[in-house]
Amino acid sequence: MRRWLKIGIGVVLAAAAGFVAHMHVVAQTYYPSLRVQAPEGLVYVVVQDERAERRECGAANERFLSRIKQGCKECRILAARCTRELEEPLERDLYKATPVKHATVVAPGMRMAIVGPQPLADQSCELIAQQAQQQGAGSTACRRATSL
Repeated sequence: MRRWLKIGIGVVLAAAAGFVAHMHVVAQTYYPSLRVQAPEGLVYVVVQDERAERRECGAANERFLSRIKQGCKECRILAARCTRELEEPLERDLYKATPVKHATVVAPGMRMAIVGPQPLADQSCELIAQQAQQQGAGSTACRRATSL
């Protein structure tokens, strides 16, 4: 009888541990982020809204990258990541909508800092915001660079 009790307790504990592990994985979020360098010297740092699964995060990055590749054949992808925490200060500030010293495009589900020479970065920001609105991206705005 004691043997069956120990086996029963072991099975219950194993099931509970499996459930806790599953809940831990389900509860994790991933942040899609990209860095793209344009031939004119601008670097675009993109942070998208968090995703509930790693697969969704990768798909979000791929969708965004496909649009970039169509519009800019000479652009170089510096990074495309899905991380559980935003490690770089600029990415964290973008995600939290904290003002940054770079021109920034703010659109539903996405924030993009444009790093580079100011007049060119501001022009690119305005152009991207206008094109996004024309393509139906909803409320999209360009925040010009500020000195912090």
